[in-house]
Amino acid sequence: MTEPSMSEEFAEALRSELVQRANSKSRRGRRALLGGGFAVAILFSGTAIAAATGLISLPGATTTTPLSETKTMTHQGTGTLDLGQRPVDATGVALSLTCLTSGSLTFDDGASVACTLPADQDQHTTYVLPITSVKNDFVTIATRDDDMWWTLSASWVSAETGDWALNIAGQTYGVVNSKGEPDLIAVVSMDGRPGYVSRTDLEGANGTAEAREFVSPEDATDWQAVHVGTVRHIPVYESDGVTRIGEFAVMIG
Repeated sequence: MTEPSMSEEFAEALRSELVQRANSKSRRGRRALLGGGFAVAILFSGTAIAAATGLISLPGATTTTPLSETKTMTHQGTGTLDLGQRPVDATGVALSLTCLTSGSLTFDDGASVACTLPADQDQHTTYVLPITSVKNDFVTIATRDDDMWWTLSASWVSAETGDWALNIAGQTYGVVNSKGEPDLIAVVSMDGRPGYVSRTDLEGANGTAEAREFVSPEDATDWQAVHVGTVRHIPVYESDGVTRIGEFAVMIG
């Protein structure tokens, strides 16, 4: 039997939105989303995880219109790219980042990407950086290790967010975006199938860390020390929210 596989376009779109929502909410706890086995692990605060920034058509996806020429640089360690003069109608910067070696990188808004690569493979991630995080028409990629290599392409864009779809049960489904989280969130299952997870399942997958009332910073630290690295699995459905097609893995990081 042929194993199901996801298209590179879908995988890339998922990576995009993972980064896109990485720092959009301030909640306790950080998690690495394992999903369909990406080489990139996105670390963030919150529960949002899913897909698409115009590479494929998913409900709630963000589409972008380029407003400038693309600037490109290849760099080792932390580096800054001059974007050129900001267009009046720009709402963000489209970033296309390729990890050339393993390591962790951080964008200007605090979102981060961790790349774990074989020696002969690079890893590509796209992201639309909000205009509010762009300072003096420059973008900076900060690396944890000074010897990490990466390539960045960037251009000014205007972005527009679409609407979520509605299934027969009245549940919204699509991607997490600036409007919030739909009832069913687009993901890729562990065996490579595109589908959706329940928002409530996802929120509960980390042991309800967001809902837990920590009595002190030490209490929060102790909780994370006990649960860090724990992997929990939740069901992946078709857009009807009923037909189960696989599992999605969430790791508390």
